[in-house]
Amino acid sequence: MRSEDAVEIARATLALALPQATDESLTRMAEAVLRWGAEGVEPHLNEELISRMFADLLALAGVGVGPDGYAPADEAWAERLASPAPYRTWSRSEGMEPLAFAAGPVEEITPPPRQSNPDQPPRGQGDTPAP
Repeated sequence: MRSEDAVEIARATLALALPQATDESLTRMAEAVLRWGAEGVEPHLNEELISRMFADLLALAGVGVGPDGYAPADEAWAERLASPAPYRTWSRSEGMEPLAFAAGPVEEITPPPRQSNPDQPPRGQGDTPAP
């Protein structure tokens, strides 16, 4: 499928979900969705990240949450949008809130042990001077 066709399909779907979005913002959102798909973010999505992704799409559309903007029909969605993940696992587009980037959901990431100088062995290990 040509990328232009994929953008048009995503754009049409987003127009149904956000009828108040402009033509330009629908295109920006569709391009972002396709880029995120190409980045392979789907395996990492959890409820917090799905809420963050939707909040990012609303930001691209210039649509807020509430009576004058997007009003979720489901109360649970309204609660989720109130507390999306404080980071993202996909690329940021202009118009989105700057946030930290993580390679996956934070609970799944195990940081490497901290070492101040990689050329020096940790204290208590390595050669010690003779007395």
